[in-house]
Amino acid sequence: MSSSKRYQAIEALAESIRKQLYPSHPVDMQEVVKSLKGELQEESFEDSTISGKIEKVGDAFKISYNKEHSPQRSGFTIAHEIGHLFLHMGYIIDPEKWDSINDYCDSPKYRQGYSVEEYEANHFAGAFLMPKDDYENFLRENGHNNKIDISLIAEHFNVSFDAALTRGKWLGIFDW
Repeated sequence: MSSSKRYQAIEALAESIRKQLYPSHPVDMQEVVKSLKGELQEESFEDSTISGKIEKVGDAFKISYNKEHSPQRSGFTIAHEIGHLFLHMGYIIDPEKWDSINDYCDSPKYRQGYSVEEYEANHFAGAFLMPKDDYENFLRENGHNNKIDISLIAEHFNVSFDAALTRGKWLGIFDW
């Protein structure tokens, strides 16, 4: 599958899961994790640049996130880890893959640089928190003279300025 088609599939999966779990916005990621029967844990990481990690725990999962980060960043982190849960661990959507994973533990401590998995999880998080149609509708309704204040988008979706801007870039609305 080409990377373009892969990202389209990730987009569709994120939006489908979101519609089933939490159709309104902004998304309450704690409710999403609860509805998926997972556990959330605030944590102080030794390395303050670490945002979070996901672990398989028995037949369930646990997401730890940095309690020092803003609620907006933490929400994106949790959505990112949910991306790993579905895309790379097969939770619910690929039982064979899920059953074959014994000790999946995602953490920047265990990676070198940015991997395809990380880009995919970020794309999933953006699509989950800021669905394409909702994002574009918000721009149409709140743009003035072909201009938009990115902080309005961020506030509307309860994400960081950077997450709102990056989502617009992924959608081809803003230039890289």
